Amino acid sequence: MGCLLKCNALEFGYKKGFALAMDFELQPGEVVALMGRNGSGKSTFLKTLCGRIPALGGTVEIEQRSLKAWPVKELARRIAYISISKAAPERMTVSEFVGLGRMPYSDFFDRRCKADLEITRDAMKMMDLQDFVTRPICELSDGERSRAYLAQAVAQQVNILLLDEPNAFLDIPWSRQLFRTLRQLAAERGMGVIVSTHSKEYASSYCDRVMVIENCRVQWGVWEKAEEEGWLEWTK
Repeated sequence: MGCLLKCNALEFGYKKGFALAMDFELQPGEVVALMGRNGSGKSTFLKTLCGRIPALGGTVEIEQRSLKAWPVKELARRIAYISISKAAPERMTVSEFVGLGRMPYSDFFDRRCKADLEITRDAMKMMDLQDFVTRPICELSDGERSRAYLAQAVAQQVNILLLDEPNAFLDIPWSRQLFRTLRQLAAERGMGVIVSTHSKEYASSYCDRVMVIENCRVQWGVWEKAEEEGWLEWTK
């Protein structure tokens, strides 16, 4: 499999010139940490990569094909954007919510086959949600609900996973488990992952590269380069 995602001279944001001439490639098996101050544009960038927000300029390619050229259902089989901040649906169990990840593979009537149910169960097991199968998702704690959102993305079986601060509500043990899981998914399934985080520890320990958005400028590279060139001086 070649490059999963490619940005060519990408400009993103809500006004012209937010980020100029940005070129970037995401490879199979790679985990990239996305870092920056609150309001720097991390969420906007992730939403632009999956088409939720139109680019101001340049292009985004998914598997060597323009983002705009993908039919919605086919695109949903390749890329997923997960934001833990969105409200949980009412009157839906955890199992039903995680099962939504199988929608891109279902028919017009959204029928699920045995394989869909097995994939959903495996995703819940990976995120240790077996005890919450019939619980309404809106009744879970923030940390438990975060794991349910991640399980839904795992069940979707995409090649590209975009995560917007997934460990914001997780305690330290589960935050470490999350990043270990991302590394496992990338290695075993050949996924490309971009994960927004404020944690330098997890970014340096579990991610192959780091991308930093600061003052309308985007820089990326290995962690050693980020430290040598002072990309994260603002965190001190």
